[in-house]
Amino acid sequence: LGPVVVKGAWRFTAVTDRVVRIEHDGAARFVDEPTAAFVRSPPKGAWLSDGAVSNDWAELNTTGICVRYRPDVSPDAGTVVVTSRANELFRWTWGDDPADGNLRGTARTMDAGAETLDLNCNNKVSPTMDNSQMHCTWGLVSRKGWAVVNDTGMPVLSEDWFAPSRNTVDVSVFVHGLDFKGAMVDFFHAAGPPPTPPRWALGTMFTRWFNFDSDSTIAAIDDFESRSMPLDAWIFDMNWHLYGPWGAFTWNANSFPRLQSMLDEIRGRGLPIGANMHEHDGIRQNEQTYAEVCKALGRAPGQDIPFDLYNQSYAMAQEHIAIAELDSTAIRQGIDFSWIDYQQGEDDHFEGTRVPNLNPTIVLNYLRFTGKVGAQQGPTWPRGMVLSRWGGLGNHRYPLGFSGDQAHSWKGLAFLPYFTSTAANVGYNYWSHDTVGGDQGDAADYELSVRWVQTSAWSPVLRFHDKGAGNGQCSTSDVCARVSPWDLPNAFFEPIRRALQERDELIPYIYTAATKSAATGLALVRPMYYEDPADDSLYGLDAQYLFGPDMVISPITAPSGPEAKGFEQALGAVNWTVFAPRSPGGWVDRLNGDLYSTAEAGTQVRSVYGISDVPGLVRQGAVVPLRPPAPRGSSRLARAKQTLDAIEFRIAPADAFYTPGGRISASVEVVDDDGVSTDYLNGNQLRITCNYTFRGGRFDVDFNAAGGFPGQPYRVDVRLAFPQLPPMKGSLVTSAEASINYDEELVYDRSMLGSVFTLKGILLRELPGVSAHLELDPAYGAGLPNLVGVLGRVRRARYIKDALDRLGVTYGDNRASLTSYVLAGTQMSPEFAADLPKLWDAAMAETKALLDGDKGLKSDSRRARFVAAMAAGGAGADQGPPEAPEEVVALV
Repeated sequence: LGPVVVKGAWRFTAVTDRVVRIEHDGAARFVDEPTAAFVRSPPKGAWLSDGAVSNDWAELNTTGICVRYRPDVSPDAGTVVVTSRANELFRWTWGDDPADGNLRGTARTMDAGAETLDLNCNNKVSPTMDNSQMHCTWGLVSRKGWAVVNDTGMPVLSEDWFAPSRNTVDVSVFVHGLDFKGAMVDFFHAAGPPPTPPRWALGTMFTRWFNFDSDSTIAAIDDFESRSMPLDAWIFDMNWHLYGPWGAFTWNANSFPRLQSMLDEIRGRGLPIGANMHEHDGIRQNEQTYAEVCKALGRAPGQDIPFDLYNQSYAMAQEHIAIAELDSTAIRQGIDFSWIDYQQGEDDHFEGTRVPNLNPTIVLNYLRFTGKVGAQQGPTWPRGMVLSRWGGLGNHRYPLGFSGDQAHSWKGLAFLPYFTSTAANVGYNYWSHDTVGGDQGDAADYELSVRWVQTSAWSPVLRFHDKGAGNGQCSTSDVCARVSPWDLPNAFFEPIRRALQERDELIPYIYTAATKSAATGLALVRPMYYEDPADDSLYGLDAQYLFGPDMVISPITAPSGPEAKGFEQALGAVNWTVFAPRSPGGWVDRLNGDLYSTAEAGTQVRSVYGISDVPGLVRQGAVVPLRPPAPRGSSRLARAKQTLDAIEFRIAPADAFYTPGGRISASVEVVDDDGVSTDYLNGNQLRITCNYTFRGGRFDVDFNAAGGFPGQPYRVDVRLAFPQLPPMKGSLVTSAEASINYDEELVYDRSMLGSVFTLKGILLRELPGVSAHLELDPAYGAGLPNLVGVLGRVRRARYIKDALDRLGVTYGDNRASLTSYVLAGTQMSPEFAADLPKLWDAAMAETKALLDGDKGLKSDSRRARFVAAMAAGGAGADQGPPEAPEEVVALV
């Protein structure tokens, strides 16, 4: 019968076989135009019958749902029932509370210093703002199996502009049971897919509210480069424009007298440029485009032009004249993206223009994003991107998110994993948060600064910003927030730099997950229950989340000791628990190398961590695509935007590698494209796959490459990395058609305690004919199982040795075993591997003897507790349900 059935005042549209749009209007004035939430893609579902009436009820069916309704009455409680045909327990009835079973979505902002939000939209969402300002949105997934979107009265887009709604009742019902991925895929059909952000936006971005000028801007970028800090985009806060108004559209010539020269220099470093926008002040008489805007609006010059956003003529003049004058073009570097910082109220009217239920956040995001996409015609349109708050359902089409001026406290930090991951339930996959430590009373909480950066580094977007807390009178007494990582003591700067470098290396993994999100329904960062929605143990795990296809991440969001502040926090040891979900292949601790079999039930994984650590798990044997580390002495600026001329496939440890007769295979696909244009929508992407099989102590690895894009690399270096395995023998095999003999290099990387096999300069077209074979040295034999968990023991031993060395504890034979264990990667051999258990026992005995007898260590109680905690390890695994996040204990 097709996807649409009309019966009198009712219209039912099978958007998909599990999503129904229900409209009711006494005059049958049904609405076909898009709204902010739904783009009105052609329906994919089909009705199997036309809804014959029986006993005052009519029934419609697709293959996925059954709709029963009262055709002769207006919609009211109990008059419409939508049921899953796969499981009748998943049933929605008109009038049901949308909160019932709903897994929540997201809300507009954490402004006004909120530490947490309540994402139950029936409650007060923000402790600091009214609900009318929050656009709280229910999730599209639910433990009850249904979710409902009420689009009644929402403005429509008529001829590409917003107009009041004509509908009376307009409700969409999603009935997917526990198929959460399917719900999101169907939502992306109905509401449009989440665009893939520019690749550089997934690297490191920096901004601060500071009176930068042209020289100090370049100096700040130099600070990143000289310290080997990744940086991929520079954003000017509001001081870039004319002084006086909160918002303006004209550069401040006093601070930037040679503007174009400065912009060209930033771009010459490879960095896109963003700028903060507060649009509410309208177009003032001193703006560079004032006369042109007056002409476009038919106004006589002489008065400021007020902000009349919902008036299409004003909005187009603002975008196509004032904003366009600032934008980059094909021949001039300007601003590449806007940070839309509008925060003057979510009103539905400005000046003389009112559109009921409209809000300025979604309008500005729509204007700025779609304007950028349409800046050039043809397949090489630049990708749209804004940095802005959430404007309601449908805002997923305009990434990235800016969560506002939140409180920078431990409580605020602990909320972010839940808040960021839960937004996946409405497709808002790219929240970013101001990344900075505390200020005033918390300025010396250096540990908070480190943990905030680490959390952001393992989030969808990493963006530094201090919202002005880094300067002011606090600077005189040195209690300002430290947004520049090098302003922290080195013991804290180094973990921050390492977090940024690790993020930089993860870009291929992150970007591939982003490009696949629309097809899979899976955000890069998403709640744990997406792993298996039927598993009750995966709900309520608010301190951890799935990160891409093969990782679980749980950043540390609690202090190592509430009484400690300042430098002594470098000696903070934290006991932390991560829940490993049930999974046929099991998990490996990403830092410790301990293996967990979870085929039957999930496992609580406990360990102790120091200031440099971000706990997490990787699927056993998974292949994780990475960008190899930057060569020593080379710049780390603008690496995220680069195409993949070198790629590392890192194979996670697995039980099979250490077990006689063990066998396992896995594969991964990594996506590459130009990273900046919409040409990927035309299918112009390169997909490189790596497949391996392990059996009989041997890895057989092959590759493939499919597709392509203009400007793709001609050659590629491929690295295979095998952490926590002994030295191996390797060989490269190429097809008979290979045009040249390729160079290869096999080294043992002492930091990952594993072999790295590099295939150099492979012609991309010949990659499908290349394979590699690596064999474990049989001499390791019985010592091979001793390597399981050695990464974690070396990590802890290094923390202990460094703590003792910095105190100046007497060294010699009394620490020989400890030192030897720290240097395990340097002296790996079959004999050494066989003796590892004895060596560890001896190292811990040495540590205990020092704790018991060294006077200097006894007098330094925090250092002694740190050493004792690292020696104890806190490791363990318990079968059963996970602990609640608040039960995570910090060692002091």
